[in-house]
This record gives sequence, structure tokens and C-alpha cells, in this order.
Amino acid sequence: MRLCLVLLAAAAAAKRQQPPPPITDDRQLFREALQERDFKTALKTAPAAYATWWQQLLKDDPYHVFIETLLIAFLLYLLYGTRRAKNSQKKEQALTDREIDDLVKDWAPAPLVGTASAPPPAMRVVTPAAQPGRVHVRKDTNTAKWQSGDPLAKPTKQGALNCGAFDFLAMGSSTKVREAAQAALTKYGCGSCGPRGFYGSIDVHEQLEARVASFSNTKQAIAFSDAASCCTSTVAAFAKRGDLLVVDDGISEPLRTGCVLSRARVVAYKHNDAQDLKRVMESIRAADRRKGRAPTAQRRFVVCEAVSRDHGGDVAPLKEILALKDEFGYRLILDESLSWGVLGATGRGLKEACGIEDPTSVEITCVDLAPALGSNGGLCIGTDEVVAHQRLSGAGYCFSAAAPPFYSAAALAALDILDSSEGQKRLSKLRSNASLLRKELAKAFDGDALLSVVGTNIEVDLEDDLDVPFVLLEGASSQTLDAIIDAAYASGYAVSLATPPADDAAPALPPLKKKPLALRVTTTADHDAADVKGLVAALAKASAKASSA
Repeated sequence: MRLCLVLLAAAAAAKRQQPPPPITDDRQLFREALQERDFKTALKTAPAAYATWWQQLLKDDPYHVFIETLLIAFLLYLLYGTRRAKNSQKKEQALTDREIDDLVKDWAPAPLVGTASAPPPAMRVVTPAAQPGRVHVRKDTNTAKWQSGDPLAKPTKQGALNCGAFDFLAMGSSTKVREAAQAALTKYGCGSCGPRGFYGSIDVHEQLEARVASFSNTKQAIAFSDAASCCTSTVAAFAKRGDLLVVDDGISEPLRTGCVLSRARVVAYKHNDAQDLKRVMESIRAADRRKGRAPTAQRRFVVCEAVSRDHGGDVAPLKEILALKDEFGYRLILDESLSWGVLGATGRGLKEACGIEDPTSVEITCVDLAPALGSNGGLCIGTDEVVAHQRLSGAGYCFSAAAPPFYSAAALAALDILDSSEGQKRLSKLRSNASLLRKELAKAFDGDALLSVVGTNIEVDLEDDLDVPFVLLEGASSQTLDAIIDAAYASGYAVSLATPPADDAAPALPPLKKKPLALRVTTTADHDAADVKGLVAALAKASAKASSA
């Protein structure tokens, strides 16, 4: 066996050492012609030499020939096939000038928004009357002609009493506030001409920030051109992907939008229910223990409203929320849009009303200038770090134009009034009207078939017994509420409709408390007891009329 193997190896080596057989075919003739520079003979023998070479290559390595043939065919297709297809396509698409003109004439652009399946609701246009605190209302069901809509029957020449606006302290009708706005308009013009971080900052903006911070007993404040964007931007500035937001399921639309934009994980607890908030926090703590995750591994916030905008003006149990926040290690984002300047002995909000002396107990607070100061815009108040962070990362601050200067000037003048003896009188009058309004409405609509008071104003441990100066009256349908609004206006009182948000307003959030379809009824410091009682009587009469219709 070993001998056989040796003989085979020797034979293979000898074969390798043998010289290749001499080439005596056409290839040899072609090669010799080239060496002798006989190009005429080389051209004659080239086809035969190439055919012989090709046959020998096909015999020695057929797979190599097959693959190279495919590659050559593919290259030819790329060079000529695609070019022909493009040329033919161009020939097919070629149009004459007349055909082009006809197509342009018949073309109709697609609408940017879909057409409504239902007719638009009646549009109401509210214009101020000559007498402060009164308005005129025009109405038209055709939205294209809403500006020239037919006026509703005016109850009096001076207009109807405004009982639907968030101007609780009636600063919008103050002569001092109007004069301050006019002076700023004359001095600075109408616009701010850009975002705050570029060239939109004006001295009145900075003065308002410092004044609000001082009034609220906080370190800093940052002003936004709009209250809704203030809430949205603030939540999204601090909460990011991977963070945790524990939110009241009755929060308003600006806060909901901020939660969606933050891309943080959102967990909801029942509206103004501190016990349910504790349950949610305990479940999160239990999940942390199961996963071996430290509570400090992510930023965590509680988001709630001091006074609920969409659910009847319920007051949040702030003391209980703060106690749970400290126990479980959360930061608090509190929307005081409807409580700042309204609640508390001096109008400093829910913290003052609850007797909370430490201003840093609430890390982040959002404020709306309209309800208390009769102006437009929003502010976020807090520590130096809270404000400094938003000046660089708050979208509503960095990428929106600053508020017109006359808004800030009007707010400054209103804040001076609020922080004076006149402001104390307005607060006292508002407090009396708010209490009377809620009592009279509860009495008038107890068992009413069409309207019912939304919410029960959950008992909260307040230093002062305060009622929120607005109430929601829930109705059966929008048509019924429209009829009641018109009937109340005919009696001399203008109320408004609290429109519910769209069903898909916040798709990224868990199911939240549904906003009721309701009327919003407000009272201000300019009203007296007779105004409040007359308003309730007009609403009761309108409800009875709609019920019988």
C-alpha cells in the first residue's frame, strides 16, 4: 500500500514537471505574426485564434465562461437597455403645447383639509360694548360670512353682562391698565419683533418677570407669549424619553400636549384623588423593587392643575400631593393658571390658600396672566435652575416671538393694582360673588332635566373658605346648550360654551377623564349680588324654555 502511494506521488510530480504541449494551432500563428510585426497576417488569423482560445477555455473551465458571459450581458443591458427604456418613456410622455394647456385648465388642486361631513356650528362674534364688562354678540351659521353675521336680539343698548370670560378681577376694564397698554403701544409699537433669546426682549418683559417672581416669593420667572404654550413647553422642557410623568387624568389640553411632546412614560391617577395617587406611586415603587431599579434612575414628575379648567373648577388637594411627592421622591409641575392671583388671602394662589409657606415646595409653577391680570401671556416661576434651563431648552420661549410689549405693560399695571388695597377689595368682592354663584346654581339646577352642575368641588383643607369664580353646567347636547346661550343673551347675560377636545387629542396618553359638554358661567369683581342672582334666574328660565321646546 505504501509503495502504491509513493508511485502515484512520483507520477504526479513528473506530470507537473513536464512542459506544456507546444501550441501548433491558430493561436501560435497569431502570436508569431505579432512578434514579427506582420499585422496583416495577425488580422487574418485573429478570428480563428480567438475561436480556438474560446473553445479551449470552455473546455477547461465552463463555469468561469458562464459567469463572465452573464456579467458581460448585464453590462450591455446597463449601457443600452436602460437608455432605450428612458428614451421610449420620454417619447410616450411628450405632449403638445395644446395638450399641456388643456391639462392645466382642467387641473384642480386637492384640498389641504377634508370637507366636513356636518355643517359648521354657529359662529358667535363677541365685541365689547361701550360700558365696561358688557358685550355684544353676533351669530351666523355660515362660517364664510361670520364677520357680517346677523346680530342676536340685543336685550339693551348697552349690551349683555359678560359672564363667560376668564377675567375674574375685571382688570381688563380697568382704566389704569388700559392707559398703561396705550402708553406701551405708543412707545414700543405693536410687535416684539422676534424670540426672547434673539432680539425680542424688551425691558417690560424683564420687569414683568422680576415683578411676578417677587409677588410669588420665588427666585425667578420666565415669560411666554401664550399661557397654553407656557404649560406645553414647560412639561416638554423637563421631561424626556425615559422619564416618568404621573398625571391627573383631568388635566387640560396644554398639559396633555406637553406630556405627548415629552415622549416620557405617562401614568394617570384619578382626578384630584390623593389616595389613588398614592396607589399609583406604590405600584411604581413595587415595580422598581422587582426590577432592581433605583428610584433615582429616572426623572419623575407629578403633573396637576390647582384648579381644574375642564371639570367644574375642582381644587386640587395640594397638601396631600406635596406629602406624597416628598415621600416617593417626585418633582411637582403645578398649573396655577386659574388660581394664581385669585385664590389666597392676597391672591398668591393655591399655595397661599393652603397655608404652604415654603415657596420651593412646588418646584415648577405655570401661571396665566388673563384670569387675574386681564392680559395675555404665561409665566413659569421657580428656582434659578428651573428658569435658566428653560431659557435654553424651552421651545415656547426659544422659538416663539416674545409677547407684544403692551401685554406686559398692562400686566404690570394690573399687578400693581392687585398688590394694593384696591386689589384686596377686588378679591373680597370676587370671593363673595363666587360663593353666591355656586350656591345659587346648585339650588336652581338641583334635579334639572337639562343642566347639572359639573363637579362637587372636592373638600380641600384651605386656610380660607374660597370658591372658584366659575362653574360648568353640563348639558345633553350642543344644540340644547346653544339654545340656552341664546336665550340667556336675550335676557341680558352672555355665557360661553366649553367645547370638548377631539377624541384623538392626545393619543400617546392613557385614557383620561372625558371632558363634559357644558356651559361655562363666570363671575367677576365687577358684578354684584343682583347680577349673580339675575344670571342664575336667566339660565333657569332658558333651561325651562329649552326643556319645553
